[in-house]
Amino acid sequence: MNEGKLLKLLISFLIIIQVLGYVFQNDFLNTYTSLILVVLITALYFVNSKRIRTFKVIVLLIFFIKELGVFYTIDNVVKFQIEAHIAAYILLFYFLYYNHKSFVYNNRDVFTLVLGSSLFTIIFFMAYLELKDPMGEMQVLGFLYLLLIYVLLIVGAMHYINIRSEKSLWFFLSMLNFAFSDFMFLIDRFYLRSKELNVLMLICSPIALLFLVNYMITKSLVLKSEEFEGF
Repeated sequence: MNEGKLLKLLISFLIIIQVLGYVFQNDFLNTYTSLILVVLITALYFVNSKRIRTFKVIVLLIFFIKELGVFYTIDNVVKFQIEAHIAAYILLFYFLYYNHKSFVYNNRDVFTLVLGSSLFTIIFFMAYLELKDPMGEMQVLGFLYLLLIYVLLIVGAMHYINIRSEKSLWFFLSMLNFAFSDFMFLIDRFYLRSKELNVLMLICSPIALLFLVNYMITKSLVLKSEEFEGF
């Protein structure tokens, strides 16, 4: 078993441990497992990447710093975490720019994009309208937070349908998991406290970062089903 597969096995194990730590209300286990997960996922990038790029390291570093927020005396940890995600999401637009190709769609592609975009747009506005008042003075920050992941997910889907490469698929799947995680995070913090939402968030968040690393280390080759290796 090579280092990359070993790290993925450890990551899978720690995701389960983190969920169990939350379910059994073990704050120590839950907090430190979350931090270790980010470290291991970042390590996966260094192990599997043939060329370390500073920009990608900065993006991963932001997610690491976000996890450190709970260890410091910060007046508003939720605000700090949202700001960290906003900073990371803004940087992720560079990936879309760097891998951009002229869009060429057939009728089925257009239908898929219009349907998917319409559904997510409805979800976006319904969620924001419900969260707007509970967020109070953070509603502008919350709107920007949701807007960035909304645009990243939509454009990520456009790129995947256009390019159909393994690299573009990893980016889309990453944004999809970030979107689920972010919406559940805001709903749990400002609207409805729910253990179920927290469990789903604890699963989606590290998987989103893992898929982002897979995007970073994958070559931009046309995707064929028999060549695709899942997680």
